[in-house]
Parts: sequence; C-alpha cells; structure tokens
Amino acid sequence: MLKNYLKIAWRNLQKNKAFSAINIFGLAIGITVSLLIGLWIYNEMSYDAFHKNKKQVYRVMVNGVSGNTGEKFTMSAVLLPFAEIFRKDIPGIKHAVETNWEGKQGLKVGDNKFTKYGTEVAADFFKIFQFKFLRGNPATALQQPDNIVLTESAAKSLFGNNDPMNQTVRWNNVSDLKVTGIIEDIPQNSYFNEFEYFMSFAHYENRQNWVKQARTQWDNYSFQMYVELDENVTQAQVESKIKGLIKQHDSTAKSEVALHPLTKWRLYNEFHEWKADGGLIDYIKMFGVIGFLVLLIACINFMNLSTARSEKRAREVGVRKSIGSDRRSLIFQFLGESIFIAALSYITALLLLILLLPSFNLLINEKISIPFGSPYFWIISLLIIAATGVLAGSYPAFYLSSFSTIRVLKGTFKPGKYSSLPRKVLVVTQFTASVALIVSTIIIYKQIQKVQSRPVGFNPNGVVQVDMKDDLFKNYEVVRSEMLATGLIEGVTKSSSPISAIWSNWLVEDFPGKEPGENVSVATIATSPYYFQTLQIKIKQGRDFYNDGSKTDSNNVLINEAAVKRMRLKEPLGQYVNLGSGSRLTIIGVTENTIMSNPFEPVGPALFFQNPDWSSTLMFRIKSNVPASKAIAAITPIFQKYNPAFPFEYHFTDEEFGKKIRFEMMVGKLAAIFAVLTILISCLGLLGLSAYVAEQRTKEIGIRKVLGASAFNLWQMLSKDFILLVLLSSVIAIPVAYYYMNQWLQKYNYRTDIPWWVFAAAVVLALIITVVTVSFQSIKAALSNPVKSLRTE
Repeated sequence: MLKNYLKIAWRNLQKNKAFSAINIFGLAIGITVSLLIGLWIYNEMSYDAFHKNKKQVYRVMVNGVSGNTGEKFTMSAVLLPFAEIFRKDIPGIKHAVETNWEGKQGLKVGDNKFTKYGTEVAADFFKIFQFKFLRGNPATALQQPDNIVLTESAAKSLFGNNDPMNQTVRWNNVSDLKVTGIIEDIPQNSYFNEFEYFMSFAHYENRQNWVKQARTQWDNYSFQMYVELDENVTQAQVESKIKGLIKQHDSTAKSEVALHPLTKWRLYNEFHEWKADGGLIDYIKMFGVIGFLVLLIACINFMNLSTARSEKRAREVGVRKSIGSDRRSLIFQFLGESIFIAALSYITALLLLILLLPSFNLLINEKISIPFGSPYFWIISLLIIAATGVLAGSYPAFYLSSFSTIRVLKGTFKPGKYSSLPRKVLVVTQFTASVALIVSTIIIYKQIQKVQSRPVGFNPNGVVQVDMKDDLFKNYEVVRSEMLATGLIEGVTKSSSPISAIWSNWLVEDFPGKEPGENVSVATIATSPYYFQTLQIKIKQGRDFYNDGSKTDSNNVLINEAAVKRMRLKEPLGQYVNLGSGSRLTIIGVTENTIMSNPFEPVGPALFFQNPDWSSTLMFRIKSNVPASKAIAAITPIFQKYNPAFPFEYHFTDEEFGKKIRFEMMVGKLAAIFAVLTILISCLGLLGLSAYVAEQRTKEIGIRKVLGASAFNLWQMLSKDFILLVLLSSVIAIPVAYYYMNQWLQKYNYRTDIPWWVFAAAVVLALIITVVTVSFQSIKAALSNPVKSLRTE
C-alpha cells in the first residue's frame, strides 16, 4: 500500500512539474529559515551548559537606587570586601572568587609573542568554572601570584611542540609567570570564549597598590565576583543573607547585593527594576516566532495550491471511492503524499542550509555547525518532516477526501460557492505576516539610524586607541614627541580607559545638597595633559586642566553635564565632591555629555581627574587631511622602537563605537533577510494561485476578449481579488506590527518614533510585489489567443 502511495505521489509530481516545484521550493525555503533560526536559538541557549554545576553558579550584582529620581539600576561592578565576607561569613556559599575585568595583554616566550584577551582571577576560579584541564591541577593552578593557566591554542602559539608546563612566560614585559596549567580551548558558546589565559588575582594585587587598598574600601565598585552555592542551597536563601551587606557599612545606603544565575547570563542580561527580565531572550522569542511564521507561510502555500487544483484530482477520488476506498484511506494517501513532498523539501533545505550556513555564521559572528553526528538531530529532522507534511497536507487531505463519488463520476462536481474562502483566508494570513515583517524591518533600521546619527559629544573621526604596555608607559613622553614630530598627528594623550568604554565607577560620598542614603555612581576617568583637546570634547563651563605642567590640578576635577544634573548643582564651578579619598575635590569645569558606553541609553554622570600614572590607553588623533594608512605607516616604527616586546596593535574609535550597535545591526539584517524570504514564499504562492485562476477562467477570458474587453480590463479582473486580499492583510498587520514594535522600542531610552509613512511604505511595497507577481500570469492570459480557449465550445 505504501509503495503504491509513493508511486502515485511521484506520478503527480511529474504530471504537475511547475506546481510541484513551487511546493517543494517554497517548503524548502521555509524549512531552511526555520533550521537556521533553530540552530541559532539552540546555540544561544546552550551557553555554558557544559558546566556540571551550572545551576549553582552566580555572578554577584549590586542593585542601586538613583538618588531623588528613585530609578532602580543593576550593575556587575562590585566591592572587593565582599570576597572575604562570602568566603568566611556566609553559609551556603561553597566558593567565591573575585576577578579583574578582561583585557588584551601581551605574552611572550622567546621570539614568540601575542596579544590576547585574558584576566586575573582568584585561586578557586577553576573550582567554580569547570573548564577541562589537559595538564595541571585545577584546585592549585592559581595558588601563587606568579601562576598562569593557558588555553591549548595559546600554549601552542607560545611554545610550539615543546612542553609548556612549569615554563616561564613574560607578561607585558613586566612579570615572569610560571605555566601551571593547560586547559582545552574555551568553547564558542561560553561567556569566557575570548579568553586565552588566566592569571592569579594576587598578581594584580601585588602590582597595583590601589587594589590592595580596595580590600577595605566600600565605595570602589571596580571588580567582578562569582560564587558557587552548596548543592541544596537556593539563590533566595543566600540573597537574604547578603543583600544588606552595604547597609551594614552605611545605614543610609539603599543599595542591595544580589545574585544573577549563570543560566541567565546570556539570555537575560538586561535589568529592569532589579529584575533580569530582558536581553537576548527578547530576540530569541522574536526570531522563534519569525521561524514559525515563515514555515507556516510555506505550509499555507502547499495547502492553497493543493486545494486550488482539487478539480484536477476529483475524478481520481471518485474512482477510488467507487472501488472500495474509504475516506480514511484517502486521507492517509493524501497525507502520505504531503509527507513525501515534505521529505523532498527537507533534503533540499539541508542542501541550502549547507550552502548558506557559512554566510549566516559570518553575519551573526558565531561558529554554528550542523550536528549531523547527533541522533537527536535526525530524530528532530524526522519530526519536522512529519509535522510539516501533516500541517501542510491536513486541509487538502480532508477537503479532497470529502468529494461526492456520484457527482464526480457524473461530471457534475463543481466547487461550492464558498470553496475559495479558505484559500483567501490563507493568502490573507500569509501577507499579514509579510507586511508585519516589512514594518518591523523598517522600524529596526530607523532605530539603528537614530543611534548612528546621535551626537557622541566629541569627534571620533581619526581617533586611534592603543593599549599601553609597560615599555610604552615608561616611554610615553618620547613616543608622544616623536609622533607629533611626524607632522601627521594632531594630538596625543593617555587615560585610564579608552573614550569608547567606561572601566571604573565610583560612588560620590559627598557633594552639596546630598540627601541621606543617596547614591551617585559616576564613571571615573583619569586623564593626562591634552585629553580634552585631543578628543575635542567641549568644555561648556570653566576651564581645562593645566596641560603645560606649570601648575597642579591634583585636587581639581571636571564633570559632565549629566553629573551636574544628577547632583542638582545649579552653580557647579567651585563646588566640591568627595570620592572617599578623604579630601574634597573642586569642580573647575563642566564638559559636554560624551557617549562612552551604551549608545541606546542616556549619558550617565562622569568625572575626570588628572593622574597620568593611572593611564592604560594611549589615544591620538590623525590630522583630517592625512590618510589613516599613511599616518599608521609613519608611526609604526616609533611603537616598535619603544615597545619592542609587542606588536603595534591599534583600534579606530569610530569602529569601536560601531561595535556597540553591531548586535542591533545584525538583528536588522536578519529581519530584512527573513522578510524578503517570507515575501518570496508568498509570491511563489501567489504565482501558483494566479496561474490556477487564469487556467480556470480561460474560457471566460476568451469570451470577454471576443466581446471587446481590453487587456487592461482582463488584467484588472484577474488581479482585483488578490489586491483586495493584500489590502485586507495590511489592515490586520499594521496594528499588530505597531503594538509589538512599540513594545520592542520601550527597551531603549534613546529611541526613534514610528511615523505613519512606515506603514504606508510597507503597504505600497506589498502591493507592488503583489501586482508584479500576479501580473505575470494575468497579462499572459489577457494576451492569449481567444480562439484556442473557445475551440472546444
């Protein structure tokens, strides 16, 4: 029986090649899109799932309240005193580790050297994070200040085929470290995927006196911290013991300590009202819905084309019923045919997936692969084939099997008055999704454009950032002098962080008018001479720091406009702020707000003080009339001369800002691609339906032409229904798209509006696509010779 069904299915495919091709190709596109989205969602949801203790691992967070506004915020920068308290005084915490922020540092062994991401972590780090050790003991690998653990790739780069264990690595041309462990390369789907090495936090503490001091400071939020809870201890139990830690040292404080589970780091990385309730998960849901809709639209195509050609198979149904086939067996036959077509479509989709996956990975900056070796993949594949076949074939199967045997065999069978209604409903469903996706794509791009055109508060063009290593730090003045001597560089400066990032936040302990318990967190940037001049940051009030060294500004600071507003300073010049250093710092200037972190959010308070010794980033500006390549070529020998241990690596500031909206750019591109594919599938369905309508009305068209109807009249007659259906789809799609995209925009404080022309553009585009698609068949039918269609009459 099954063999017979397959033969019939194959025969029908060959008999109706055009319609079969539309069905298979349409379903294949839908399945391909669904597989791409499915693989991406699986990859995102599998982040750090390889840690066996993943449900017990948490990042320590601080929930704060923004002064008199009452706005709640959450940050991952925490206080160093937490570490010892967690380890000694809080029951239920198995391990607690403090870490530095990640950064690119230089490692060297002989002539082999590289600059890669790494960080300094406390000794128990590998007890919490269970990366696979190839060599060494995870429990003791970072016990000493001079210990370092390398990834397998880093060890290969530095030592080649030699044994790296207990060998010496030169770090930043400052310290000699001993290799005490080798771990497997960190998987791509891990929060730590960029890291190539881990050093002891004690090393950080030994070389930076301020870190030692931070052990007892309750205002220096400059560290990260992770904890692992005992197996039978819950998050709520531990949070109840630690949330009041800050208040114990400041009774007026409103901040609380909280935990963020590892299982939510990737998907729930946005906080609102102290709750992790947004982030990547929003896009997971969005694209999950898109994947389902695209597949549904492809299935709708199959339903439409199958039921539209029902009369072609009516006699077959009548004959089968007359020789004993019951309705159940006919339903199974038609469902079997649908599943057979779904299987062919799935094979085509896999071929498309193999071709498209490299480009898809490039677009989303991931390394997703097709898990052909996993039995679960093939089980899911069979389920997709079955589900798609049943979904696409269910309505045609029940519809075709319901035909009356007597009417069909007598030749009196005609579709009912409302037989086309289901097809129209399905077309409306298709184009509702298409129009909604067009609207969504336009709004996403408007939001990206809004951010790209936002004033950043300084001139990023021609500004280049360089991480400062030890030799570069010691030789800064001569490097600066020789760079300026080339005549290609407009200005050179250095600071504690690049202009494109905030690396340190402090609480302002005191300022005029401070209310009891009020917390004001400010980004703190240590500058050197010519900082504001080089970056072209406008000073709106007061003055710059002295740049010539003739006078000192060690007790003076500049703050930005956001800090003035946040601290409610009506006359900021001459006022004081206290960062907990024991001395009051005088405000000598107010700068324009400068975007350093999230371009989608309002600029936060920032404070600038002059301390060249705290510098970690060198920045310079290339003259506007000088090509960047020429300037880089001219200064490269200078860096090689004065920082010979490491290659000259640099970053253009405008590109670094571009990375901040890279994810949104990716979302916009994906939305556009999926919108195009949705429209393509819908157009394939329209093409098939319009061909069927033209075929069904061939004789009517011939008669109308004989009676004098013009080609335009006939085109209008054949196209009108489809245009009305698309207009109805637009009426449904517009409020739905507006609601969901307005909800999406609410996550951004700095957001675009949704003007009327967005919806008008989507409707016009949908109409143009419909008219072009339908016209292909309509004009062909309108221009055909009426003699041929009327010859049998």
